Amino acid sequence: MMGPIVIRRPSELSAAERTAWERFMDAMPTPTPYLSPEFADLVERHRGGVFVALLHGDGAVPGTDPPLGFFPYQTDGGGVGRPVGGGLNDFHGLLAPAELPIDLRTLLAACELRVWKFDHLLPHPAFAPFVERRDPSAYLDLSEGYEAYYQGRRAAGSRKVKQVARMDRKFDREDGPLTFEPHVPNVDLLDQLIEWKRAQYAAAGLFDMFTLGWPRELLVDLLTMRSPRLTGRFSVLFRNGEMVAGDLGMRCGAVLHSWYCAYDTAYSSHGPGHICTLRAAEAAAADGITRVELGKGPEDYKRSFASDAREVAEGSVDFRAVAPLARTCRQAFRGAKATAANSPAAEPLRRLVRRVKVLTAGARPF
Repeated sequence: MMGPIVIRRPSELSAAERTAWERFMDAMPTPTPYLSPEFADLVERHRGGVFVALLHGDGAVPGTDPPLGFFPYQTDGGGVGRPVGGGLNDFHGLLAPAELPIDLRTLLAACELRVWKFDHLLPHPAFAPFVERRDPSAYLDLSEGYEAYYQGRRAAGSRKVKQVARMDRKFDREDGPLTFEPHVPNVDLLDQLIEWKRAQYAAAGLFDMFTLGWPRELLVDLLTMRSPRLTGRFSVLFRNGEMVAGDLGMRCGAVLHSWYCAYDTAYSSHGPGHICTLRAAEAAAADGITRVELGKGPEDYKRSFASDAREVAEGSVDFRAVAPLARTCRQAFRGAKATAANSPAAEPLRRLVRRVKVLTAGARPF
């Protein structure tokens, strides 16, 4: 049975509680910085509204007995909770053994939440009844080194990696020289990356999260963060000393999460973004990184570059009376949307949309 649940802000954790959280992180088969206390600290500092529920066993004494699980979340009050960092969070969920009995109704009540919404949930038995959709989250397997990864993708029939390598050489020869740095803690270059990213949002008609202010300040802090569970890594591709592409990520142990990638659209025909991604992977492998997470999404390059994928889920934990009907409606809508999106008949339209996005990427206002 579940025992006491204690709610803390990340900054309120005792040294013993923080150490227990870190032990859970270190025991993960594939660690992720998004579930680290450092990431919670970062979001709490710049955005606020971050809490963590400490789960104890039956009969445990909080403060004396160590927690058996951790549930980090974010809320602005009103009973609605989201993952820490909201839409910025690519992996979230519950840090607890699968065999630990979890009463989610009790957990949400302790967190003063009526509902907790998720869209990149890592699997846990407690959440299975609330999953409305599952998606693959792509990653590069560098456990045998970059060359083994590269040859493995070629053997699997991916022409993209070979094509990008050829574009890399051509770009360097015709418009270079190209140089690459695995980490450049430069705020001015980060602002350039953000500017390109905002242009991408505008071209795709997506919400520009940088209008909120705090995400930019969080990324600036990330540039100089150094810890075993969260280290910022800003990889930059230069042409004649000027940045043409960047990839800002977070390292957690031997895993690197590619987080914000963008490039100068003046060089779109050379594929600088893809070149930067593969150069960043090669440098990561040389630095002891065995896996690069690309995240979920329909982008073609993820399918071409990925060695494999792990599953993440979307849905909401909601015990309100209307929740079952609302969940059924959402599942039906998402199913119809996914069927249409994956239909062969829709491919001409998808190609047209992608072409329009490329042509307008550099012309849309931020």
